[in-house]
Amino acid sequence: MPKTASAAQAHRSRRITLARKTLSPADRYDANIDHILHAAACLFAEKSFGLASIRDIAARAEISFPRIYYYLRNKEEILYLISRRAFEELLRRANIRLAGVEDPEQRMRLFIESHLGYHMDNLAEMKVLVHESDTLTGRQAADIARLKNDYSRLCRKLLEQVAAKRGATLDRDRISIITSLLFGAMNWFFTWYDPERDRDRRERIMEEIFQMAVGSLSPR
Repeated sequence: MPKTASAAQAHRSRRITLARKTLSPADRYDANIDHILHAAACLFAEKSFGLASIRDIAARAEISFPRIYYYLRNKEEILYLISRRAFEELLRRANIRLAGVEDPEQRMRLFIESHLGYHMDNLAEMKVLVHESDTLTGRQAADIARLKNDYSRLCRKLLEQVAAKRGATLDRDRISIITSLLFGAMNWFFTWYDPERDRDRRERIMEEIFQMAVGSLSPR
């Protein structure tokens, strides 16, 4: 018989606990933070950042309420780290995929595949990034804005390279609009994407978004 959702979660938690026990103290500390951040992301995605409490996060991560403060200071820090790690991983994956590739259209396709691949495998984190990261303030907000700008700048550069290859001229306004439309398509597809139903269509989804993006990059 298939596992219920609660049974599957309990099984996953046991595997994580066993894996952490085999790590060095420093690595175990990092693994515990990763576990707490993922639990928090799932909770924020379900309840929203505003409605979830530290006590809720501790319960989801199966860690005692007082002990969670050994790892993280407050809920805002948790949201900040979820957002920062998501952008850092998106940038890391994109740079790895693009390394050594010269053709602009292939580079654009790889960027889209990298972004959507992360998104499809980390739906909770991406939902939090899209919906909740604007809640941050001060230095945390500034740091996330910097990472977001770095990532957007990379996307714009790739689009400009495709346009140049096709002989199209893009002014600042047009490239800004196209970039925003592309991220809109990539970031909001979690509203309809179902991993069980759509997993076999992953490649087609990526290709359709690529064709949609580059289709507008032709001379007028």
